[in-house]
Amino acid sequence: MDTANPAYMRALIAGLQDQMRLALSADVRFPVESPRPYSGILVLGMGGSGIGGAVMADMLCRTSPVPFMANADQGLPGWVDEGCLVVASSYSGNTEETLSALALADERGCQMAAVTSGGKLLTQAESGGWPMVVMAGGHPPRSQFGQSFLGLANLLQHLGVLPASDWHALGRAVEGMDLASCEARGESLALALEGKRICLYADTPWRSLLTRWRQQLNENSKLLANVEVLPEMNHNELVGWESGDERHVAVMLRTSIDHPRTRHRMDITAEIFQEQGADVLFVETDGDTPWAELLDAVWVGDWMSLVLAERSGVCPVDIRFIDRLKTTLAKLP
Repeated sequence: MDTANPAYMRALIAGLQDQMRLALSADVRFPVESPRPYSGILVLGMGGSGIGGAVMADMLCRTSPVPFMANADQGLPGWVDEGCLVVASSYSGNTEETLSALALADERGCQMAAVTSGGKLLTQAESGGWPMVVMAGGHPPRSQFGQSFLGLANLLQHLGVLPASDWHALGRAVEGMDLASCEARGESLALALEGKRICLYADTPWRSLLTRWRQQLNENSKLLANVEVLPEMNHNELVGWESGDERHVAVMLRTSIDHPRTRHRMDITAEIFQEQGADVLFVETDGDTPWAELLDAVWVGDWMSLVLAERSGVCPVDIRFIDRLKTTLAKLP
């Protein structure tokens, strides 16, 4: 299919569930027979390659017995040492910032692993015999969340980081995804957002999910969007709504694991937004586990961004500003 054709991105989004099924059954190369206990886990990655690690960190940070973080940077946190597992996630395998951070992790003697489709990362991982999941390449990284996120999950369960109960729940969540429902809800949400200044809100554990939505709006729809979480925004951004008006729309994501106090905060905060003239949309996730709710919301957000792109006549594949940045950087020392 012509990758410059907007229908190309529609086909990729429609195929998310099948993409996830393949990732669940992907082979883990160079598996570790007896994984050692890790003092911390860090997932390296940028943009569409890194969001899977950020989502995984949010999903596991409250239950993981050791620090579990995502790192969207070319440096490393000071606590990362030889006792840590560092997973590099780069769809192309050539992401500059990820490779830079990876070199630092290698110097510190970390246990290394990778999720990639090729490039320098694949060469390095093969040479080092690192545990890794190899994805099919050739598509925009943001369209490959199913491969990168479930590939990461697959790798982590082999390394003894992702509990078996979560791994099985993820498998059930993938099978429970509903294409027709997600597409319809995504389209309905897009129509409500069209022409508005978009503000996305949720409880703290869902920050990375909102970031995924924002990234899709940025890259597919060519739109700016603001992301914040409760209760933190109630201590600062809420005051900024003094300048909010009918040009704004606030999306409040609700899930089954929201803190009860956060639900009350959402209701009160929504009233303030409405008094300022803004539209408020409450979006309820579908699913019987947090993993199912996550995958449902990811797909809804993908469809939302695609419909907004199609209705505005922009190409959801084009990323000319990013291409310009990379081309210019490549000429610098």
